[in-house]
Amino acid sequence: MGTVPPVTEEAGTPSLVFVREYGFPGNGDGQFYLPQDVYVSVMGDISTGLGNIFVCDTGNNRIERFDDNGSFSYQFGRFGADPGKFNSPVGIAVDFNYYIYAVDQENSRIQKLDIRGNPVASWGAYGSGSGQLMNPRGIALDTFGNIYVADAGNDRIQKFDSSGYPIGSYGGFGRGNGFFDNPQDVAVDRDKNLYVADTNNNLVQKLDELGRPLLSFGSTGNNNGEFYRPGGITVDDHYVYVSDSGNNRIEIFSRQGKFLSANGKKGVGPGDLNNPTGISVGRTGELYVADTNNHRIQKFKVVINR
Repeated sequence: MGTVPPVTEEAGTPSLVFVREYGFPGNGDGQFYLPQDVYVSVMGDISTGLGNIFVCDTGNNRIERFDDNGSFSYQFGRFGADPGKFNSPVGIAVDFNYYIYAVDQENSRIQKLDIRGNPVASWGAYGSGSGQLMNPRGIALDTFGNIYVADAGNDRIQKFDSSGYPIGSYGGFGRGNGFFDNPQDVAVDRDKNLYVADTNNNLVQKLDELGRPLLSFGSTGNNNGEFYRPGGITVDDHYVYVSDSGNNRIEIFSRQGKFLSANGKKGVGPGDLNNPTGISVGRTGELYVADTNNHRIQKFKVVINR
């Protein structure tokens, strides 16, 4: 039986080219107020036949859904603490069974909803015990349906099964490898490694599936490979993409932590950014960014400069 060759980054330097933007300030259909996360489901949705772009419209306390061309499909949620309502939704993920997992930050819980936004389950409560949450932020799924949450206020990553049962906790406050300070986001690669936006330490940390440190990269600053309050992270088969929120740019690294490119600057034009946060890779490799303070989602194509 042959062996599978390791996945490595493509030869050349990746960079981002602006494709389109979604939304503008407001509270109507297809509008946003401080959106903090975007998620693109990698599976086609035969149950609705609609597009797969989901946005945490944080300031409007709702989730919005769009097709691949940016057309509004539908929305659900409003302010509140009852099932299906939100108080600052800041993170979102969708599994292969079309269940939606939303980080309901100010309600200190994770909500599980069906594809139309009907509540299925929720878990979490304010606190620092197992399964409790304090200022939860980013969320990610692995290929087995396990859920990872950046429990920022507790300086840890918590792992849950798909029903919300806590099955792991990684980290704790600190500055060394495997410790965090206000981690804002988490991503999982196909080898089950975790990538954590260790925000107040201005680092990215990579851990194995048991939470053991593998490597870290970054430092405080605005030069290439440095960060100022990194707020979002995602990974594909080749690269790690980081929302360097305080520097208003997206940085691209190899999965081994090598800096490859920096993209964007503060502004309101196409490709400009203002406090970018959540970030997601689409089905065909495009990158979607929650351009939070510009009240929009931007879509970029990843190009390889050889």
